[in-house]
Amino acid sequence: MLRYVPSRSGEPCRPPIRWLLLPVTLIALAVLIPAPVALAGDAPNSLGLSATYDVTADIRWDAGRMSVTSIATVTNSTDTPVDALTFNFIPALIGHMNLREVLVNDEGSTAQVDDANVVVSLPVPLDPGSQATVLIGYDATFNTTSKKKKWLFSKKDNVVTAYRWIPWLTKRHSWSTPNFGEPYVTQTTSDVRVTLTSDRAGVSYATTGHQAEVNGASQTFVAHDVRDFNFSASPRYKVTTTDHNGVTFGVYTLSLSSSSLLSYARTAFDAFSDKMGVYQYETLTVAEIPLGGGMESPGMIWIPSNATSAMRRRYLVTHEVAHQWFYGVVGNDQATDPFADEALSEFLARTIIGFRNSRCSDANLDGSVYDYSSTCYYEVIYIQGADYLDDYRRRVGDDGFWAGLRDYYEKFKFGLGGTLALLNTLDSDASDNGGGHEDRFPSLYPTGGG
Repeated sequence: MLRYVPSRSGEPCRPPIRWLLLPVTLIALAVLIPAPVALAGDAPNSLGLSATYDVTADIRWDAGRMSVTSIATVTNSTDTPVDALTFNFIPALIGHMNLREVLVNDEGSTAQVDDANVVVSLPVPLDPGSQATVLIGYDATFNTTSKKKKWLFSKKDNVVTAYRWIPWLTKRHSWSTPNFGEPYVTQTTSDVRVTLTSDRAGVSYATTGHQAEVNGASQTFVAHDVRDFNFSASPRYKVTTTDHNGVTFGVYTLSLSSSSLLSYARTAFDAFSDKMGVYQYETLTVAEIPLGGGMESPGMIWIPSNATSAMRRRYLVTHEVAHQWFYGVVGNDQATDPFADEALSEFLARTIIGFRNSRCSDANLDGSVYDYSSTCYYEVIYIQGADYLDDYRRRVGDDGFWAGLRDYYEKFKFGLGGTLALLNTLDSDASDNGGGHEDRFPSLYPTGGG
């Protein structure tokens, strides 16, 4: 993900972002089950479980509000019982959220809102192989400003943006970061079904997945093998669709050139498909949004209206399309291991737009999003990370490097990879020319540890 403030070079300037703090709140529901709610520090890691999602959202356009009911069918894919589940959705922190109800197997439960996470206690522990349905209903208010990442859930200039709005199984992270890093980690779901309804006529929805049904004012979208589902919506959208190599490209614009967005997306799509392998989704949507910056979603990217120069549009589109392969298909812990998606996506983008030197001093590449200054996060993780991978490619040769990257992609497709897995896989295809990662990744390759 990249957020952009105009600069003379066309690349991102990054003012500091201060921490957002939200007190832990215990939500009392209509029916309380006397099971203990996990404390913030003890929020369970739910990444080992699997789920499908069936979600409805009603948008009250003029009021700037959205009511959501999400039903997650959760399967305990681990070998131990679990008694609580952690879900993540950012309206819990930035949407002035009212948590209406939480039901587990149609019974009332207790839930604790912690940062952008909600921890749901289960009335009865969920045994290995067993399933439970978890209904989370909430109301939230769209923001009207871009400050402190509020543009991710906003309504501005008659455009709605909703990012990470579905309560999704995860492990706890602090959503607020001191820079522009993304604190997300989620597994893919085999199926997510979303029905969007607005009381404003003529709204077009740019979404992950594809449209499956229209019923009056309601439109239903379905996606498979995705690790989140996001959308933007507006009655102002001008929509262009076309087929390209078996994939439906949709471009949703307000003021930007649809032809340029489509051209940059096609170029990146073709280059990365050739290098990495077949694009995994039926659609690729490029949607213009009025606030914020470039942002990736499975099968969809957002491009801000202020990307008025061809250089910025090309860079943004190329970088975000690269995320379709790394973060989208191959996931990682974006909070603790940003190199695995941001450096890799930046490397792919710069094979098209060109590499450059970093404007910050060399630093370790194995830190979390919480470890870097907002001034140098992009310069270290993105630019230095991309340059590191390009230097490695030159050292081991194109054949070995791209074979290793394709192996990593195939091995972790629709799963969770990471920097250590990436570098080890690259080394396995590099013969005797690989290795040498100790200096830039000391926590992963301690001195003398190979």
